[in-house]
Amino acid sequence: MKLAYDDAGHGDCVVLIHGHPFDRTLWEPQAAALRGDFRVVVPDLRGFGQSPVTPGLVTMRELAADIEELLGVLGVGRAAAVGLSMGGLVTMELAAAQPERYWAIGLVATTMEPPAPPERTSRRERADAVERDGMQVLVDYMQTGVYGPHCPASVRERVDAMMSAALPAGAAAALRGRAERPDYRPLLAKLDIPALVCAGSADPWSNQAVTAEIVANLKRPELLVIDSVGHLPNLEAADEFNDTLGAFLQAHAPGPA
Repeated sequence: MKLAYDDAGHGDCVVLIHGHPFDRTLWEPQAAALRGDFRVVVPDLRGFGQSPVTPGLVTMRELAADIEELLGVLGVGRAAAVGLSMGGLVTMELAAAQPERYWAIGLVATTMEPPAPPERTSRRERADAVERDGMQVLVDYMQTGVYGPHCPASVRERVDAMMSAALPAGAAAALRGRAERPDYRPLLAKLDIPALVCAGSADPWSNQAVTAEIVANLKRPELLVIDSVGHLPNLEAADEFNDTLGAFLQAHAPGPA
């Protein structure tokens, strides 16, 4: 699967993996902040942005395999992988499959737990509704929790437009894939990789309990909780997020071979 992507900067590679139902423009503030010190690769996941759509069902492992293929094409031997929400699941897939390939990971507004039966059912039903009725179904659902109480109108407008522009078939396929996600806790507990865990205190999905469980299952976690921010801390609190992410990556980057 040939993904659309941006590739800018020089140095140790950092891969930024967007969530659902977003695209690679989600990471524009981070790409701008990091590319002076790192090589920053930002793909559109399969089914999103300018990457091809596979209708039906696309698993998190398939999304991760696409990125593994891209890194191979780009000649990237080792990288840091930073993922938000669904992108966090993809990051866990990458690190669990080839831990030697990742010198650091970032898990932003995500979860390690497998879906409970009600969540599995609701994701499948929502996928069917998106295919039938279009992206507004998903935009309406996301607006119930994606933004914190003080989220700037400019961020809301930009993200709403990004979600609305997504292709229903791609969004639905990934929703079904998320319904099939495994339990990442035993996979991540084995990893000896520095991990930045970030969440917003006003995120109803990646809440305090979910985030605490991620931290508890990592050997080398560093935690950032940003007050009054929702599911997109990288946009709602871009400066604080960028400062912390940049310092984390600088601290763990392997440097010249």
